Amino acid sequence: MGSNIRKIRIKNKITQEFLSLETGISRSHIAMVEAGKRDITIGNLFKISRALNVNMREIFSFDNIEKYIFNSDDLYT
Repeated sequence: MGSNIRKIRIKNKITQEFLSLETGISRSHIAMVEAGKRDITIGNLFKISRALNVNMREIFSFDNIEKYIFNSDDLYT
């Protein structure tokens, strides 16, 4: 997820410093989240999504939810 935040941030030409100022999250914390070294709260994810002007779904787009869908009928055949 952190690498996805970084990709979106870079695509939008936003620095970590600007993202920090817009969200109130320290630049070092943002850097560590992007590097996968720190966890982040859902509240801070929301702040980041607003600052990046993207839907939170876009931040989580690295996960393919379709791989978890199954047909329950297959379990009983």
